[in-house]
Amino acid sequence: MRKLTFGAALAAMLAVPVVAGAFTGSDAPPRSITLFNDEGFKGAPVKITADTPDLQTVTAAEGFDGTANDYAYSIRSEGRWQVCMDAGYKTGCREVDGEVASLGEQGGSVSSVRYLGPSAAAARGSAAARKSAAAPAPMSRPAAPAWQPMRNVDLYGNDYREIVYREPGNGWEQCKAACDGDRKCKAFTWVTPGRQPYGECFLKDKVPEASTSECCISGVKGAPSAGNARGDAAINRVMGRLGQRVGDAAERKVGDKVEEGIGKAIDRIF
Repeated sequence: MRKLTFGAALAAMLAVPVVAGAFTGSDAPPRSITLFNDEGFKGAPVKITADTPDLQTVTAAEGFDGTANDYAYSIRSEGRWQVCMDAGYKTGCREVDGEVASLGEQGGSVSSVRYLGPSAAAARGSAAARKSAAAPAPMSRPAAPAWQPMRNVDLYGNDYREIVYREPGNGWEQCKAACDGDRKCKAFTWVTPGRQPYGECFLKDKVPEASTSECCISGVKGAPSAGNARGDAAINRVMGRLGQRVGDAAERKVGDKVEEGIGKAIDRIF
């Protein structure tokens, strides 16, 4: 009877299914970061689950050079991640925990990412926090899209100042800032590293004719944002809108003159 009881107990133990991963860390919080090549989580997503010191090693179907380097304009993460503007986790690094609908001026500049740990909600360990972390974050009103220059566009000529950068970490943002801070400057062109190891910036006292070139990123002071457009598309978008603004301003000026003339004529009559 004792043997029978032992055998039955052994059979019952063998009948209990073994849950895979029950003691292998399967309860660890998820870790991934998804890059989108447009703001508001639009465009083709690129999902990354491991530390990546150089995003040029990650394939992206819609990437400018076929990779995820300089790809992201918005980000959605599971866990806390560090994103940096240069390879090797250098320059302009920031922490992302959840959703970033717009990277602003850092859009199109992310070159490396690495995992930092569970999200703040998951780290608190409460059931409510875990449930909140698993559910999609409530959508807040997206921030206004940040101004973007004309990528793959050269404004050749009318240079009055050249800035040669002597260390990494400078880009079109610094070139634009130099132009914005100079009343004489009407436009700028940043030449990517090549001829100069860390790039160079040309400030212009007049707006030259725009042409496509992979070497350069350009902008016109006071011009509309180019958004995600590049090359000819960026030129048409920015210069077309700028021309419309000039035309509208001229039309308003002519209208004001006409009204002024009519007013003077009426005064003379009466």
